[in-house]
Formats: sequence, C-alpha cells, structure tokens
Amino acid sequence: MFYKLQKNVAATIKKTFGIADLNLYVRMKKQRIEKLFFHKKYSAKDLVGELVRLGMKPGSVVLVHCAMNNFYNYQGSVDELIDELLQALGPQGTLCMPAYPYDKNNVDKVFDVRNDKTAAGLLAETFRKRNGVKRSMNKLHSVCAYGLRADEIVGEHHLSETCFDEKSPFYKIAQLGGISIALGLPKYYIGTLEHVEESLLRSQLLFFKNKFTTPMTFTYIDYNGDFLYHTMYTKANQSYIRSHTTKLVNQYFDKGKYTRERFSNIWINMFDAKYLVDRLSELALEGKTLYKHPKFYN
Repeated sequence: MFYKLQKNVAATIKKTFGIADLNLYVRMKKQRIEKLFFHKKYSAKDLVGELVRLGMKPGSVVLVHCAMNNFYNYQGSVDELIDELLQALGPQGTLCMPAYPYDKNNVDKVFDVRNDKTAAGLLAETFRKRNGVKRSMNKLHSVCAYGLRADEIVGEHHLSETCFDEKSPFYKIAQLGGISIALGLPKYYIGTLEHVEESLLRSQLLFFKNKFTTPMTFTYIDYNGDFLYHTMYTKANQSYIRSHTTKLVNQYFDKGKYTRERFSNIWINMFDAKYLVDRLSELALEGKTLYKHPKFYN
C-alpha cells in the first residue's frame, strides 16, 4: 500500500508541474546548485589519467557507464574521450559500453543490431558507431565492445535465457576480471553488473526467480541482414524497488575492491567486476539484497 501511495504522489506531482521524468527533473535541479561550487576544468587525458591511477591499465576489460550531461566542466569532445580510453587500454584491452535501444520494451519492434541507436547516452552511441565495434544481439540489454575480447564478450547474448546469465556480456566481463566504471552518474551507482547474481541465483532463490517470470520472444536483424528470434525470461510479477543508497556496499564490501571519488563535479565509481558479482551473490544467499521492496524471502 505504501509503495502504491508513493507512485500516486509522484504521478500527481508530474501531472501538476508538467514533469515527464521526476528523477531527471530532480537531477537537473541538483546540477544547477552544484555548478555554483564545482568549477575545475578537465580534459579527456586528465580524466583517463585518473582512471589509470585508480587501477585501469593496458589489457584491462572495462565496462563504462557514462552520463555526459553531467560533464559540464569537461573540455573536449566525445571522440577524444573514447580515443584516450582505447589508448590507455592498448591492443590487449577491451572497452565495453551498454547499447540498449530506445524502444527496448516494445516486443513487437524488430531490433536491428547494425543500425538501431542506443539510449545509453552520447558516449555509448558515439562508441557504437565506430568502425570495428561489435554489438550483442539482445533487445533489452545489448552491449557494445571493441578490442581483443570483443567477440568473446558479445557473441552469445542472443542465446541467453535472461539478459544477465552466463552467456551475457555482463557475466563474461566479470569472469574475465574486468572493471565496471561509472562516470557522472549518482554517487552510489553500481552499474548493470548488479543484476548478474539475480540471474545466477534464480534457481536457488525465489526472491530472484520472481524477477524472471515471463517468456518474451524478440525478433532481431543480425549483421548479415538475417532475421533471428530469441526468447528470454523477463518481467517480474511485482515491482522491485531499489534502496536509495547502497548501504549494502558500504557495510559489507571490501573497500579495496571498489573506488568512489569525486573528480571535478562528477563521481567516479570503479568496481572489480568479479568481486562485485561474487559478493552480491554471497550476500543474497544471506538474505541481504539491494532492494527495499519486496522484503527478502526464501
């Protein structure tokens, strides 16, 4: 009842003030205030240099989530940032970014892996269009990759039973000892890898099994122009509401396995991907999750 009331209140506020996305509206208001305090300018080289200092190195497998609308102190282009990331990773490294399409929830819309734009932000869309970048065939959580392990990471996503299982790029990035990086996103942002343990434990924990209840069949156009059909389990019977802060991370994670720091006005979050998945799995088996609703049960 409480959560239904929350939704009704939010809907009333949006209708009254003509706000399409309440979370986006709050972030924009917050950004106006932040601009009064954070003025340090930085280049692509500065930012990537900081990532290297924090642990990214040549040969790393890296998954980057990025909100460039918060990069108001950044002096450079999107391509310059991608170039610096690739240069830092070197020929043995692999750069990955989310690449889900705008209409991902429209089951009737054919997903063209070659041409459909991504709704994952300007950095991800610019990266997607680069020569040599590979994209996984998955309507709900496609991933783009470039580098030594790109084919291995994205090649089986159209065979997944869920978006995040053992054939998904997210699981493979973790198993390859990758790094999950968030730039310009909220302070406590973890990233898409947080869903991997939900898929891995769905046969053991009813709490997660209920997140993957509905089989849905999607139609894809692959790189050869051929049509493929893919059925995945998705859509929960009930709403899963996240906690607003990641107290779970603060209380139960090894602080040597992740970094959270402010760089100019943006937050940088870096996680050891395998540790993130493994630790969330361990905690879930103890009845501790990132969700405040519903309450955990076996």
